[in-house]
Amino acid sequence: MLKELWQYVSSTTENPVAKKMGFLSEAISMEARAKRCKQSWGVHYQNCQKAILRASQRAVQKRTVLVLGAGSLHDIPLGILSAQFDKVLLVDLVFLNSARSIAQQFDNVALIEHDITESLERICIGLPVVDTPMAWLDDSSIDLVVSLNLITQLPLIPVRWLMEHFECSEQEGDILGKQLILAHLLYLQLFNGEVCLIADREGIEFDSDGSEVERFDPWWDIESPQVIESWQWELMPLGEHSRHRYQINRVGVSFL
Repeated sequence: MLKELWQYVSSTTENPVAKKMGFLSEAISMEARAKRCKQSWGVHYQNCQKAILRASQRAVQKRTVLVLGAGSLHDIPLGILSAQFDKVLLVDLVFLNSARSIAQQFDNVALIEHDITESLERICIGLPVVDTPMAWLDDSSIDLVVSLNLITQLPLIPVRWLMEHFECSEQEGDILGKQLILAHLLYLQLFNGEVCLIADREGIEFDSDGSEVERFDPWWDIESPQVIESWQWELMPLGEHSRHRYQINRVGVSFL
């Protein structure tokens, strides 16, 4: 707990919304969970890296690769991408010092803190308005875009923020969640290069006996793109969140 508090105090971010709405705290918590769940998350990271490398093979040219939702960088084959592409742009709202240290090892890798939804400033003040993002759409050198374990996470903090601070109803929150997912899908489809979407497709909770307790759709009832490959990710091992339940997500890869 003290280590996580120190990370919060010592971390820097260009976007004040990241701290105010809780994105920085969430990033620190996820990093701590990744260390605790190293064994069960390791296979997921490896599968993400393999999927990204397969996507890179689809790119006819290899000038710039843009990774949205780069986060901790654990699920990115950064060394290989750096060798393959002229430029590697890693984008997320928050980067912790551990990610900065990794990225600094490569001259052609840039960490960019950016609100991928381009809607958080308005949501932060209680305006549930979502537009299609426009960043990098005018960069003709981008030959590969990767949306990495991101799209199903986009609604979570904004919807919770509006419900807790602006008396947003469940119905209004549901609409916002759907809009954030649809806007990201549309954004990805506007790029001219190859686009790879890696995302949760289904979540299942089990009890300690291995019996299914609950199944949920992380896409908020939005139809997700066709999956060309998938794997299971033990997101919450038994004992991580509850002594009586664990959660397994099915992660899928799509090319748009």
